[in-house]
Formats: sequence, C-alpha cells, structure tokens
Amino acid sequence: MKRIHLKVKKEDGERIRKRLMEIDLIDENIKIKKDNSFIYFPLKRAVNIENEKTEIVEIECIKLKKHPKSLKESLKDKLSERELKILPKSFDIIGDIAILEIPKDLENKKEIIGNSLIETFKNIRVVLMKKSKIETEYRTRGFEIIAGENRTTTIHREYGCIYKMDIASTYFSPRLGSERFRIAEQVKKRERVLVMFAGIGPYAILIAKYKNPKEIYAIEMNPDAVRYMRENVLINKVNVNIIEGDVREETPKLGKFDRIVMPLPKDCGNFLDTALQSLRKKGIIHFYNFSHNENESIENVRSITENLGYKIEILNAIKCGSYSPGLYRICVDFRML
Repeated sequence: MKRIHLKVKKEDGERIRKRLMEIDLIDENIKIKKDNSFIYFPLKRAVNIENEKTEIVEIECIKLKKHPKSLKESLKDKLSERELKILPKSFDIIGDIAILEIPKDLENKKEIIGNSLIETFKNIRVVLMKKSKIETEYRTRGFEIIAGENRTTTIHREYGCIYKMDIASTYFSPRLGSERFRIAEQVKKRERVLVMFAGIGPYAILIAKYKNPKEIYAIEMNPDAVRYMRENVLINKVNVNIIEGDVREETPKLGKFDRIVMPLPKDCGNFLDTALQSLRKKGIIHFYNFSHNENESIENVRSITENLGYKIEILNAIKCGSYSPGLYRICVDFRML
C-alpha cells in the first residue's frame, strides 16, 4: 500500500519533524522511513513546508501496530462488552509487576486478563490479583499470581532511587511517588528528620539522597520491610538510621526532631501524641489520614492536637490519592507553635 510522505534531507529532519508535529501533520499510524540521504515522514494530507526544501512523494508504507493505551483497550477483542464495562479502569505497576483488582464476575477470565497485560505491556513480567484488603498489622494484603513469573519480588525505580521489595510481605504504594518528592523538597540540611512507619524506606531514602539532612531516622516494625530497607539504603548509598520496632516505644529514645513524617493514614491519629512529644518548637509534622476533603482533615488534626494541649499552625493540606469513592488520602502539613 502506498501513502504520501514528505521527503526531507537527513540534516533537516529533526527541525522539520518538530514543525510537522506542531501542526499535527505526521500520520502516527505509519512508520517513518529513512535511507542514506533522506527521511520520509508519513503525512495525514499533502503539504509542503514553507521555506524548506522538501518534496511530496508516494511510497510503500508500513502500518504501525497501535499500542493500547489502557487495560480496557488491550482486552477489547478478548472480553465481551458487558465484561469490558466492569473491568477495572486502571492498575498499579511496581517494578515489573502489575497489580489489579478483578471483580468476582470476571475471576473466571483472570488468566486472560493477566496474559493480555504481559503481551501488551512489555515492561510487565508478573500480574497479581488482589485477594484481600490491607488489614494486617504490617499493611500487607493477599495476592494471587495470575500470569507471568512465579514471584512477588521486584525492583522499583522512582526519582533516581532504587527499591527492592517483596510485594506480598511489605507495603509500598507507587501512587505516592510525587507526594514523597513533595515532602523531600521541603527538608532543610540542618534538620533532624524522623519517618514513622517507614516501610521499605522510600520517604527516608529519597530525603537522604536529595537533601542529606543532619540526621534521618526511620522506624518500622515489619521485619521483612526492615530487611529490605537496610538493603535499599546500601543500594542507594545514603545515610539513614534504621530502627526495627514500635514507634511508641522507639521514638521517645531519639530526642527531638525538626520534622516528622507520619505516612499511616488509617491509624495515624493514634500516634500523634508520640510524634508531638518528640517535635521541637516550630517543628513540622506531615500527617496522613483518610477524609472526604481537606477541610475535614484539617479539623481532625486541630481536634486531636487541641485535646492533647498543643497549639499548631496549618501550613497545607494536600489530596494525594483516593482510598475509595469519595474518600481520599490527605496529608496535612502543620507546625507546632
């Protein structure tokens, strides 16, 4: 099959490509061709570029395989219309592992769904189906491998950091990457920083790597997470003081901090008294909880701190993901007065 192309000298190719992109003329369904002297851009319609030495030619073309942009698109030829309507709209990727929630009515198609993901998205090597909610003490959930390699371990890269983990025995949310970076950007070099409920170390390691504060401590009670955090600290070549234990018992032993991060939305309020007792005057806490909106989160923080006898100044309240319809993960940044 022949299609019209714009014949361009190789040395002019990048400049003209940009001009074609600006006016939406390149047919992205057709492969761009090259020879020793020229580049041939497939066009949506015939046009010569003003003030450029180009030529419209008609040559054989190669259609590009259209890459699906969503889970639904990757399965449109494998599931019925009814099944596509109840299919999850998205999935998480941690390293080379995809994680998704499959409705009960689709569980008999779980292998088809999993294998389609691996065939379509080349960066995915394992597909996990959620089997339970996050209800354990260590914030883990049950999974079933429905496609790919028989493992739940992976290596995840984020903002220049590398994290090894076992998804089945540790907690990690790829959706919080930009939120972790937002917190890290606020840290000053002179600060003593504490990360409670530190998991495999993403907050502490990112802060240490980009800000290198005076001291940073990370407390975690899940022994598997602690093991991976120690390994991740070595991989990323950062200085983090890692403590395995309960934050209520370990935090009072560490002195006062300038900044405390509390990434445990479900029960964070139960530990706010411990954090406030270890916070210096004018120190900052990043407090996570689940609320319907930012104002509700702020009022929650004000109520807890007032009952504990502390005066605070609210600095910010940020939505950083949804937990369920109408319920959001919200971080309230506040300073102790």
